[in-house]
Amino acid sequence: MSAADPADGGQSAALEWAAKFCTSGPVESARRFGSGHVNDTFLVTDAAGAEYVLQRVGPPAFKRPEQVMANILRVTGAMAGVADRRRRLTLVPMRDGGWWATAAGDCWRMYDFIADSCELSPPLTPTEFAAVGRAFGDFLVQVAAVPPDDLFVTIPGYHDWPAYVERLKSAVAKDPCGRVSGVRADIERVLAYEQAAHSLDDAGLPLRVTHNDAKVANALFDESTHEPLCVIDLDTVQPGWSVNDFGDMVRSGAATAPEDDPDVSRVRLSMELYEACLRGYLSACGDILQPSEIAHMRDGARMMTLETSLRFLTDYVEGDVYYRIAYPGQNLDRARNQATLLADIDRHWDEMGAALQSVAGSGPRRATPVDARTIN
Repeated sequence: MSAADPADGGQSAALEWAAKFCTSGPVESARRFGSGHVNDTFLVTDAAGAEYVLQRVGPPAFKRPEQVMANILRVTGAMAGVADRRRRLTLVPMRDGGWWATAAGDCWRMYDFIADSCELSPPLTPTEFAAVGRAFGDFLVQVAAVPPDDLFVTIPGYHDWPAYVERLKSAVAKDPCGRVSGVRADIERVLAYEQAAHSLDDAGLPLRVTHNDAKVANALFDESTHEPLCVIDLDTVQPGWSVNDFGDMVRSGAATAPEDDPDVSRVRLSMELYEACLRGYLSACGDILQPSEIAHMRDGARMMTLETSLRFLTDYVEGDVYYRIAYPGQNLDRARNQATLLADIDRHWDEMGAALQSVAGSGPRRATPVDARTIN
C-alpha cells in the first residue's frame, strides 16, 4: 500500500512501516504532519509517548532514493557528536539493522521528533533572519569534516547556470505551447545575464558538503526563544558551494515579497535583512570559510536569483511541467518576480559589497579580515 493516496490518508501504510523501526515502544498512532509538497510526512507516537517523524520519499522527487539516504546517513553521522540532540537530526534505525526501507520505488525513513520546535514564517525581523543565517552556518560547521567526495551527486547539474540558460534557449526554439511570442521581453531580460552565468567559473571556490535548499522553512527554532536548533530536509545535501546556500537564503528571505507575488512593484531586496543574514551566517561559520567564499557571497545571492528566474520562465515556456501551479501563468509571475529581485540586487550591488566588507572584516569569529580588493 502506498501512503500517497489511499482513502485513509496513508495512515494504515504509515503505521505498518513505522512498526519496522526501533521506536521505544509499540507504535500507537500516525497522522499527517507538516506542509511539504514532495514527501509524505507523518508524526508517529508510540506507547511510551515518544514521537518520531516518518517520511515516504517517492520516485517523483528522486530517481535514486537509496543515494539520497546514503548521503543523509553520512551527514547525520557527522552530526552525532553534537551533544544536544535538539540541535541535530537523528535517524532512527530499523529493527532489521538497516536505516531505511524501499518498496515499489518508495523509500521510508524515520527521524527523532524535535520537541518544542517551530519554523519561522516570513516576513522575518532582522533578528530572526540572522538566526536563520546562524542555523545554516552551524550546519556547514557540523559537516565540514565530511569529504564532499564521500557523497553521491543526487541531483546532477544542480546550480549549473550555463545549462539553465541553454535549457531556456532550447525551450524557446521549440516553443511547444506557443507561449514565446507573449514573453519575448521576459526572455530577453534573463538572457541578458548569459555571460553572468559564468561569473563564478574561475572564483576558486572550494567544494563542500552543502544543503542546497537553504530557505527559511528548512530551519527549526526553539519555539520559546527562537534560537536556531538545526536545519531539516536534507534530501538535497550533496557536494556544492557555500555561496549558493547563502545566496538561496538571501533570495528567499531578504526579498520584500514572496517569490510568487505577481505584483512586482512590491519586490525588492531588503538591505537590512541581507546584512542580518550576513552577520548571522558569518558568526557561525566564518572561521572555516576561505577568503574566496566570503568575497563571493553576494554573487551567490545574484546567481541563485538568476537561476530561479531562468527555471520558472523555462517551465512556463515548456508548459508548466515541473513546478506545481495554482493558476495559469503562475510560473510566469514567479519568473518576473525573481527577475525583478535580480535587477534590484544589481542596483544594490555596491551597497551589498560595502556591507560584506564591513561585516566580514569585523565579525567576532573571523581570524583574518577579508581584503577589500577581493570584493569587486
